[in-house]
Amino acid sequence: MSRVNVRVRPAEAADVPALVELTRSADLSSGTFSGRALLDDRAEHLTERISEILEENERVLLVAVDDSTNALVGLLVARADDIGAIDLTPVLHITHLIVLPKQRRRGVGRTLLAAAVHLAEERGLDRVLATAASGSREGNRYLARLGFAPLVVHRIASTSVLRRTLGMSEAPERMAVLRRARLIRAQRAGLAARAARRGA
Repeated sequence: MSRVNVRVRPAEAADVPALVELTRSADLSSGTFSGRALLDDRAEHLTERISEILEENERVLLVAVDDSTNALVGLLVARADDIGAIDLTPVLHITHLIVLPKQRRRGVGRTLLAAAVHLAEERGLDRVLATAASGSREGNRYLARLGFAPLVVHRIASTSVLRRTLGMSEAPERMAVLRRARLIRAQRAGLAARAARRGA
């Protein structure tokens, strides 16, 4: 495939509809350049979340624009961060790197990553951390080819799964709920009795 001429710029509010479509075009369920599966891919939710990212100052959202069509063909979301809670080495953390499927292998990802390198250098950061899901072979291979070394593997579990596998009983939680319900009923009964005495 021939390389595409793209320019990278910060995303703007007018880009939100195109960013929603771009995000939905990627297979985020398998973690393509993402730390976890996209739990809610409804357009309304994505519109709200992308708008929040644009309004906040915590993250940077860059877009790759095809010069010939002026269409958005990729995005990168990054923020200044530390490697971890104990290792406070500052990094530029790329949490999402998404390229339209039909535009892959044409240099869009590299152009976005080059912009991320400039962003890191402007902020005085000499390390870039990129998140890719362990199940995304394509994403992990791509990052490895560019010089990203493995750092950690994140694993995720719901609290209900952990409760079950750790042998934690549901009883204490249920007892706490029942105690709260009894307390609320007793408080309401007490208030009703006081009101009745006042009214008598």
